[in-house]
Amino acid sequence: MKYGSFAGDIYGVHKIFGDLPPFIEEPEKFLSNNMPRCDVIIAIGLHSDLLSALPSVAKESKAKAVIVPIEDKNWCPISVKRRLMEDLVKINVEYAFPKPFCSLEGDGQPALEEFVRRSRIGRPLIGVEIKEGFISNAFVLRSAPCGSTWYVAQCIKGKKISKIEDVVTVAHHSYPCTASMEIDPELNDAILHKAGYTIREVVKDAIERAITIK
Repeated sequence: MKYGSFAGDIYGVHKIFGDLPPFIEEPEKFLSNNMPRCDVIIAIGLHSDLLSALPSVAKESKAKAVIVPIEDKNWCPISVKRRLMEDLVKINVEYAFPKPFCSLEGDGQPALEEFVRRSRIGRPLIGVEIKEGFISNAFVLRSAPCGSTWYVAQCIKGKKISKIEDVVTVAHHSYPCTASMEIDPELNDAILHKAGYTIREVVKDAIERAITIK
């Protein structure tokens, strides 16, 4: 199944270069002065002080939603997340703080639901075909943003269902997951581990659906 290209959906990319100070008092100085109009803003790996400027950036760009992926505990501390949620609610902008990025779901928010549906990235969704206790085919319906879902789908083809959890675990650890191995205080576990649990659940659900349909 082909995804096609979504390059036309990207209205702008703003990169922040150089060594940033430990504390940033005026984050707006580091962000673009000419933000393009868009529906969704994705802030990846920004200095936590820069995140405080996201509500003003969202207002300027007329954005409907803001996504702040958290692949590392330092990307968005809990206190910053809470403040951002309050500020975004005040200006009626949807938000998501997926930890890790592959846990992203729309959660009933219209703009985010449309983003996940259209781009087909977020919490993975896989379909499988089963024959005589083996996975005869696997295809990606929605991929993790890092692309690992495609790799896992290839790895589980031809594998025995009874051994599939071990196969998925090895495949996930073989792919360069972007989530941190450090213990996250909110999860009380490594974010990378949560990514691993997620893809195992996804494959298990796909197998259960295939068996039910059969």
